[in-house]
Amino acid sequence: QAFGDAERGRRLFTKNGCASCHTTAASGIDRQSIPSAPAFGEAVGLPLRHHWDLTSTTVRDSVSDRTERVNGKLKTVKSDRGEAVEFDGNAFVEVTHFHRPDTMTIAVWVNTTEGGSIITWGRPRGGQRGSRELRMNIGQDGKNSVCYGEYNSDGGWKPVVVKPQTNLVDGKWHHIAVVRKGTSIQHYIDGKPEGRPGEAQAGAGDYTDRLLIGALGLSGNPSNRFRGQMQQLSLWETALTAAQIASLAGGQSAPELAAPPEQELKPIDTAAGCLATSVKRPLPDYQLTDEQRSALQAFLNLAGPGNEYHEAPLHTRRLRLRQYRCTACHELDADNIQQAVRIDDNGRIIRNERPPRLTGVGEKLTTEWLNEVLVNRKRNHPWMNLRMPHFGAGVSDLPELMTRGAGLSPAAKEESPDRSLASAGLEMVGEQRGKASCIACHNYRGINRRKDGVVPAPDLAQAGRTVRREFFQRWMQDPQRIAPGTSMPQMFQNLSAEERQLKIDQLWSAIVHEDKLPLPKGLLDRKTEGTRIVVGENPVIFRMATKTPAGQIDRAINVGIPGGLNYTFDAVSCQLKYVWKGDFIDAGPAWNGRGGNPVNAGGDSLLTIKDGHSVRAGESLDSRSVRFLGYRLVNGLPVFRFRADGALVELQVLIQQKEVVQTFLVTGAEHDLVYRGDEDNPFEGQGTREGNSLRVPKAPRISLEIKLPVKSK
Repeated sequence: QAFGDAERGRRLFTKNGCASCHTTAASGIDRQSIPSAPAFGEAVGLPLRHHWDLTSTTVRDSVSDRTERVNGKLKTVKSDRGEAVEFDGNAFVEVTHFHRPDTMTIAVWVNTTEGGSIITWGRPRGGQRGSRELRMNIGQDGKNSVCYGEYNSDGGWKPVVVKPQTNLVDGKWHHIAVVRKGTSIQHYIDGKPEGRPGEAQAGAGDYTDRLLIGALGLSGNPSNRFRGQMQQLSLWETALTAAQIASLAGGQSAPELAAPPEQELKPIDTAAGCLATSVKRPLPDYQLTDEQRSALQAFLNLAGPGNEYHEAPLHTRRLRLRQYRCTACHELDADNIQQAVRIDDNGRIIRNERPPRLTGVGEKLTTEWLNEVLVNRKRNHPWMNLRMPHFGAGVSDLPELMTRGAGLSPAAKEESPDRSLASAGLEMVGEQRGKASCIACHNYRGINRRKDGVVPAPDLAQAGRTVRREFFQRWMQDPQRIAPGTSMPQMFQNLSAEERQLKIDQLWSAIVHEDKLPLPKGLLDRKTEGTRIVVGENPVIFRMATKTPAGQIDRAINVGIPGGLNYTFDAVSCQLKYVWKGDFIDAGPAWNGRGGNPVNAGGDSLLTIKDGHSVRAGESLDSRSVRFLGYRLVNGLPVFRFRADGALVELQVLIQQKEVVQTFLVTGAEHDLVYRGDEDNPFEGQGTREGNSLRVPKAPRISLEIKLPVKSK
């Protein structure tokens, strides 16, 4: 409840325009007519995108904390600027997947007598359409010059070369910078502008294939390799001013320049000023009610030291999102605002396909799901034509950054909702006569019940793992407030606040506990796109050709047991084949299209039997000596019946956490009963052991219990 008060306070903070007087992380107030007010957040520094200090042979980007790949052997030397990295004309540094900012600054210290490529991008395609190149060289003509140039197959090669009066290949340290602002290129030598602005390529800078430091990588064997010393190479996603470049040339490091100015944040007295019970002039009096005042105070108290909100890494998160150009596709706050619909030439309203909004994503999605999406390529918008690029481990820190940036702890675990509310929630998910149904728009466990023309929505069965409870609560109260233009209707709006909250709690419980519930009503009345069969309180038997780690079983009988234990029985060889823990069968392959395709038995493998572990009333293990007769149910579980060499066999399988127990009841055997095992799965049983076999003397009625240990999970 306390969080709810603080959330209401946040909305009041925005609605009442508190940031018009108080500074926040995104604003700086300089209005003499406004009374002085305490700051709520720190100022944001400059967007330093990459910084390699090049003082060690281990080349590390201090912004992303990533160690780069070094080809060849670099050397660390001592100089009048301290330690620096020396390139021998052979070694170079490689960074993969990089996107050149449209507005940027490159700055570096160099000491050379020969020159070479300082930093280059390339998408080489032999001059064909789509080939691109960008390079920053020093002494490329063997003389005293600096060149920044870009090439693409549409606009050709556009170099901007300056030949300064200062000799740059004299074996002394020089500071070089290039500022790209739009298509304008300006060089700086030792902190001062050099030459007239030149013109670069227009359009986007998609140089993503290869970034090299100290070489030109337009082929498998990079050329124009740098010979000399290099230090403090930085790349900024902004056009630094002449004064800022002069500061770098004067010895200030890039991280120091990028850091936000220090600002003393004094503790806020949330019972004073505008929030006092009696507001004094000239402060504005908002006529707050006691409830509103309490909510605002609860919200502002979250900003105190030691709180997750106070420690939120907003600046680091913003830099990482800029580094990967997330707003080139996604909407984030005021960046890349996208319209939900457009009107075509015939006046028709067309819904635009938009990637998910990043605004508030840290408070919306769980850290685990963010990691699944960004690192493991998981998706829950399969209907979209847009495809997100895969950045892999390079963005492994983003999930926690997004969570912490929302003032939340990645380690915090949400409390499980009351299971007793789930049944009522499941009714809302399924079809209800005369009422809205969640499955009318949402997929559920992979099943698509959506009618033509209905806007697609994410799989509702996944929401309990992907969405945070607090966000779900706010979303269900008023979706339009959070995402204007969304097709999600405002449910339960005609109910009282207490009734509406109960409905939301019931729905949330059904979503979180969906793996323990049956399918909602109406889900399987027509053809589906596939579904996982869920085992509820009773065992489930599913007969279908099944692929298992033991091979494909054409006449498989799959048995799901409450508690997540399952097994597959082969009705041809009359033997247990596979035991697993986890979800039961995904019947999609059997039910999709024309149906009839084998299903898959997955989960955590506990026992796999490729051969053996069956009984015969004699010496033969030929499968033609057995004939399956069916099964009968005891407490919902099958007791398999088959003949082996003329004897009647009944088999009951009991799956436990540490072992599988097979109980064979054999009548009418004319020979000794033989249980034949294999090399991979040890077993225990009463009888005469003969290697991997167990022999029991013939008798009119034989009961044999075999125990097989399972793999621990």
